[in-house]
Amino acid sequence: MKGMRNHVYLEKAKFLEAAETSPEYELMYNGSIPATRAGNEPIKGELYEVDDETLAGLDVLEEVSSRLYEKKEAKIGDKQAIIYLGGTIFDTDTWEKIPDGDYRKLIEAQQKTA
Repeated sequence: MKGMRNHVYLEKAKFLEAAETSPEYELMYNGSIPATRAGNEPIKGELYEVDDETLAGLDVLEEVSSRLYEKKEAKIGDKQAIIYLGGTIFDTDTWEKIPDGDYRKLIEAQQKTA
């Protein structure tokens, strides 16, 4: 997401729009990073058009080969997209649900109290 620490991986990508998934997920947080898993809420985020090189870089970031995160196709609005669901990452740490599926809102609230 724009302004977040890993946005550098999207520097060659084309921003399309702010987006929200269908209510099939829940967004979790371990105090450091977010992860999405199956649930019954929408997740707020951003939709980008990426080239193959950028997608490969995202796969490395999300450690898809080791199943830390798993890549899944999803319909977001009228577009077909790829999302990363937490895989083995949920085997460690304590996770809490992010209210409203809004990571940016959580981070901004934390920055205000810091």
